Amino acid sequence: MSSGTNTTQEEPLILHCFADYGTESEVLSDFGNVLRVGINPKETNESTPIRADAHIENKDWGLPIKDDVKFDLGVFHPVCSRWAATTSISGNPDEHENMIPSARMIAEKYCDHHIIENVPRAPLNNPTVLNGRMFGMPIEYERAFETSFKVPAPPRERQFLTTDGLSDKAETSSFFFSERSREWWAAVKNYPPSPYPKNHIAKNAIPAPFIYYLVRLWLMVYENEQGISDGRVDYTDYNERMDTKRKTESNRQLDEFR
Repeated sequence: MSSGTNTTQEEPLILHCFADYGTESEVLSDFGNVLRVGINPKETNESTPIRADAHIENKDWGLPIKDDVKFDLGVFHPVCSRWAATTSISGNPDEHENMIPSARMIAEKYCDHHIIENVPRAPLNNPTVLNGRMFGMPIEYERAFETSFKVPAPPRERQFLTTDGLSDKAETSSFFFSERSREWWAAVKNYPPSPYPKNHIAKNAIPAPFIYYLVRLWLMVYENEQGISDGRVDYTDYNERMDTKRKTESNRQLDEFR
C-alpha cells in the first residue's frame, strides 16, 4: 500500500467500483483486501461492500473514502450501455451516461494503478482488447481494458476449446445466453455459479482468466515498486544455462577416461 495509509498492511488494498455483484472480486480477493463499491452491493464474496455511487462526475458528493487513503489497484466497470451493440441497434446511445470519466477521476485520486473495463468501442485510452479465443474459451466475449501499466495482448488462438473439442466457432455468446445454463456460463468464465444470476454471469462478469492475466501483469509492477523484486534472479535463460552445465560436466567426466 502506498504512503498515506497504514504501512502495516500486509496485503495490497484493491478498490473495485461499479460492482454490485462484484463477481471479479472472487479473483481479486485472492491477491489483496478488496473494497467493493456499488449502488446496491450484494453480499456475494469476500470483498467488503460499500453502498455508494461511483459515477461522481458533476456531482456534489464523493465516495465515503478518506482523502488520504491510497489503493494499490483500482478496478472499474463503468456501465457500457452507451456503446453496447444492442443500444445502437434498438436504442439511443445519447440517453446513456458516459461513466468512464468518473472512473478516471477516482483512479487518479485514490489508486496507484488502475484497470478500466468496457466494450471495445468505448472511448478508453490505449486499451488492450482481450477475447475468449485468446484463452481457449468457447465464447468470443471481447472486452477492452485501459490500464496504468503495460499490458501486452496474448496471441490470438485459431480455435476454441469447445464442448465437442477444438472448433473455429464459439459455442454461443452473451447475446444468446439462454442457450446454456448458469452452471455452464460459470464453468466457462471460471466462477462459482452461486450466488450469481445467470444473466449477470453470462453478460456482465469478466472471465476470470482475463482478470488473472491483468492482475499478474500488475503484480510485476507492484512488486518492483514495493522492492519485493529486489535481487530477483533472472531465470529466462535457465534451461540453456543448465544444458551448458550438464554438457560441461559430461565432458569433464569423459576426460577422466582418456
